[in-house]
Amino acid sequence: MFEPSEFGKFLKAKRKAACLTQDEVATAIGKTGQYVSNIEHGKNNAPPNSSDIETLIITLNLDNSEARDFRRLAAADRNRLSSVQMAYLLTHKSLLALIDYGVQNEVNDSCWEDLFIKLSNASISLNSGDNQ
Repeated sequence: MFEPSEFGKFLKAKRKAACLTQDEVATAIGKTGQYVSNIEHGKNNAPPNSSDIETLIITLNLDNSEARDFRRLAAADRNRLSSVQMAYLLTHKSLLALIDYGVQNEVNDSCWEDLFIKLSNASISLNSGDNQ
């Protein structure tokens, strides 16, 4: 039994929301409807290449937030970070150390979410102090 990836699920939802068939989406990137079907059903978890991802973003009429998620999910399916994420990560060595810490200490998602909330709140406090 095949399980679709998060990218495959997202692609299917956005394709249906755009009222497009698998063949119509596939034609936009020079593929077959079977290719799109395989991605949506988990039979092919390798997403299209970066150029095709950009074409799909236009074809599916994704907004900026959806496009960002689409790129992120495609990169995750390839077990890679996006080029923007990788560049950022490589220029911030402390972030790499933080990731290493998380891996070594098996930090779970709930702990990361708590940390993110605290950082977000600290950022808001710092930014509001700039206006005074």
